[in-house]
Amino acid sequence: MDPHIEDLFEKAPSFFGGEASFHPDYDSCSITANMLEDMMIEYFGGEVARLMGEYTAAQFEVERFYALHYFYQGYLAAKAELKQKRPDAKGETP
Repeated sequence: MDPHIEDLFEKAPSFFGGEASFHPDYDSCSITANMLEDMMIEYFGGEVARLMGEYTAAQFEVERFYALHYFYQGYLAAKAELKQKRPDAKGETP
């Protein structure tokens, strides 16, 4: 991945506090996920709880790569749109 894109991605505002984080569907999904995780930990406990934590952390990193991909695609789309609107832009970043 282009280091410039990764740097821009890291500097982007956090999801939390953004418009999507206040969407009722996100709130509902988040509450359900947390409730299910708590239930699994309570039901299985011990080693399963530890594995569940490790799985969740690994899955978070997988999702980060998805987000990075879509961020990059958005960047490329904005760059292409700018070039269409301003043919003299010569690859400038949007």
